[in-house]
Amino acid sequence: MNQKAARQEWKSFLGYGSGDYALNLFWQSVGFYLFFFYTDVVGVPPEVVGTIFLIGMVWDAATDPVMGYLAERTKGRWGPYRPYLLLGAVPLGISFALLFTPVQFADSFWQAAYILATLLLFRTCYTLVSIPYSALSARVTRASNGRTRLAAIRMYCGFLGGVSITAFAKWLQQSMADDIAFSVMGYSAAIVGIVVLWICFFSTRHTLREDLPDRHPSAIGESLSAILHNGPFLLLVGGIMLVTVANTIIGQSVLYFFESQIGDRAPGNTAIFIMSGAGLFCIPFWAYIALKIGKRNAWLAGSVIASIGLALLFGGVGNDAALALGAMVVVTLGLSSYSVIFWSMLPDTIEYGEFKSMVQNESLLIGVASSFQKISIGLSAFALGHLLNIVGYQADTPLMANTADGIRHIFTLIPMAALVLSGLLIFFYPITAKLHGEIVSAIKARNTS
Repeated sequence: MNQKAARQEWKSFLGYGSGDYALNLFWQSVGFYLFFFYTDVVGVPPEVVGTIFLIGMVWDAATDPVMGYLAERTKGRWGPYRPYLLLGAVPLGISFALLFTPVQFADSFWQAAYILATLLLFRTCYTLVSIPYSALSARVTRASNGRTRLAAIRMYCGFLGGVSITAFAKWLQQSMADDIAFSVMGYSAAIVGIVVLWICFFSTRHTLREDLPDRHPSAIGESLSAILHNGPFLLLVGGIMLVTVANTIIGQSVLYFFESQIGDRAPGNTAIFIMSGAGLFCIPFWAYIALKIGKRNAWLAGSVIASIGLALLFGGVGNDAALALGAMVVVTLGLSSYSVIFWSMLPDTIEYGEFKSMVQNESLLIGVASSFQKISIGLSAFALGHLLNIVGYQADTPLMANTADGIRHIFTLIPMAALVLSGLLIFFYPITAKLHGEIVSAIKARNTS
């Protein structure tokens, strides 16, 4: 690749990646703060919050594949995916702001109903934008190593969005009451997210590869049958589901963990900042590692590193703030690998399936993968709510020793087991850069014959 082409590639990759900055303003806020906001600001019991999260994720699991199916069949001068970045930005921003608006109802049923309604609205709007955005990555480049670079840039922008919102949220919580702090966070992120999604829409108009053949999505029955026969895709989905369990438990219980082990929420907010910001340094590292040793081996390395950090926290370093934050750096180093590797591997499985079955269904596959991720998030949040109830957690109440131990076990052992199992699945993932190159060449030859 000559210097001019390389500059153009980086420019187009950055234009696409900016969209993940906006999406992570929303996603990281929900992942780190919403569960805590519902229990400790709004005052909803944790088992009710967990149930609401599960319902929301079941809704996502149903709507993500539908959105994928509809998006790849959208026609117009902006292509099948870009219109959703433009038209979905404002509804997404408004629905996100509503999540962190503390509306109080005297009746617990109506309180739960309002929370569920706003959560479902947000998740619908998020799906409307995020599924087409993710599917767009398969159109930007078809080179396996190019996808590693694209995923790295996209995830770097995403982590930058995460560190922006967590730093802002940490400052707000130190400066004002929680109900005001989270509301300011919600409305500010909504405005910035809308603007950045519009920027992504306009900056991606030159990223689409005009040398790709026209795609004619297959019928739904054909597409679903092809998915079931796509072994690498099924392994990847299983692996990312388990990683999502680990990420969800860690992200949504980190504040509870530090409050229970240290007696102070402040180091927990620092841990969230580390988890959000470490990717700015870790993503280039993992992109390099994936290019050197392969995507599968990089995934396995990430599982080992994150498990070591969790083992340290389980072993007792969580009782000291500095040591606990050091262990969280190790956990975050391992977890940050998946954001690069998964989004680099997923498009490869799309072409693998297309080669094997002669069925084109890129957006549907991404919708299905996202659906199973959301199921994992919902089940994890549901389990977390009930586990917190089982170990005796109550907001604004001094914790007993057995409750603190229970929270430590939840925070470390469940994610560790999930990461080990994900590594076992990905060990059998067969697609290498060499094999993917042969597949792409075979598809091009078949399309031109």
